[in-house]
Amino acid sequence: MEAKVIRSYKGKGVKEIQAYIEPGTSHYKIKYEGGGEVPNELSGVYTSLGVVDQTVLNFINSEKPTSKKKEVTEESVSKEED
Repeated sequence: MEAKVIRSYKGKGVKEIQAYIEPGTSHYKIKYEGGGEVPNELSGVYTSLGVVDQTVLNFINSEKPTSKKKEVTEESVSKEED
């Protein structure tokens, strides 16, 4: 049984943070869209969506932005010109 995503949050990173109900329980858990390990601040189980909202929003506000830019090198510029 696949977990149904209840809410998604757009952080400063590339992946969305998603809250879902753990199958077979009434507890909420948090995961990254597409998988990956969540930070310790987001791990664990939650008993209400309000607590999930507060935890995720606090995490997003303390998160450092990640850069999607790749380093420009002389080699990459010459390849684009060809």
